[in-house]
Amino acid sequence: MGTLEKHDVATGGERVVSTVTRRVETALPATGTREWWVLYLLAPVVLVGAALLAFPTLVYDRFVWQYLWGPVVADAAGQPVTHEGIRAVRGYNAVNTVTYLAAVVYSLPGLRAYLDSLDVTYDARLAYGFAPIIVAGGAMRALEDIGLLGDYAVLFITPSIYFVVTAVTVLSLGVGALARNRNIGSIPSIVGLVGTVWAIGAVGWALWHGLSTSAPLRVWVPVATTGIALGMTALYYWGASVVDVAHLRHPLFLLAVFGQMWDAAQNLIGVTFLGYSPKLVVTNLVYQATGFSGSTFVLKLLVTGGIVWYLADAKDEMNHTWWWLMTFFIGAIGLPMGVRGSLRMMLGV
Repeated sequence: MGTLEKHDVATGGERVVSTVTRRVETALPATGTREWWVLYLLAPVVLVGAALLAFPTLVYDRFVWQYLWGPVVADAAGQPVTHEGIRAVRGYNAVNTVTYLAAVVYSLPGLRAYLDSLDVTYDARLAYGFAPIIVAGGAMRALEDIGLLGDYAVLFITPSIYFVVTAVTVLSLGVGALARNRNIGSIPSIVGLVGTVWAIGAVGWALWHGLSTSAPLRVWVPVATTGIALGMTALYYWGASVVDVAHLRHPLFLLAVFGQMWDAAQNLIGVTFLGYSPKLVVTNLVYQATGFSGSTFVLKLLVTGGIVWYLADAKDEMNHTWWWLMTFFIGAIGLPMGVRGSLRMMLGV
């Protein structure tokens, strides 16, 4: 299933693969086959379904409702909600944070198999083609925060929004592959076009709402957050040039650093000047422990720098597809948060 492998050993030239990995790969269907897709898509459904049947109260009431679905309902309602005496509150918690992260990791083999079936080229053009859709997702999340989506709000609350953005991306990739095969476009250009139109529409809607209300419009907020992110990305590029490590200047790393620094910048501006607090569990814990408004910024700067350095060092040793996916997702995690936070603070939400 696309398991990461070590490179050829110096003496024998054979790949070093663990016994467990070899047995798992032998037992499972080949990646991308019909049987593999059936197993890949149905396995979590069957496991969760069996758990619900065996332990309905424990699995649904005490896990799914309290930590996963309940917070979504509470977010849409704008207040805590109760089911069978169990109270659920909006926002992230340790359980849903870990669950969402696990779901993202589980989705990577499927994403890789789908991209491989379309015969895509894993390069910077593909990553930058994906970026507008991710920005659009962050803008739609902000529109839900503002209360502009009405009955459709539940579709744009975590984790529902992940499925919506994924569906749009998958369809755009398919259309892009058809356009490429007919020589009327490319996958990055079609995906980028869809994302750009969607992002402009969502951001434009937020701006129109802000201009049509009497509340003050803090245009300086997105200017400041974007400026800080661009400045930090430029500083990173300069530092990468100084140490003269070519891989550090790869365009995917620039996207990754910009995405994470945009999220860090909106946290910094919100906590320091506007009375907000970090939303994510880890960053909020660090902020509460230190009392330092720039704690999220420093944390993201250090963690992003360490991950980027590791991936740059591993670029020639790691499978290129997995390296691309891991590097891209660093930026993909930060971009929507930067957009959402900037728009919310601009409109005073």
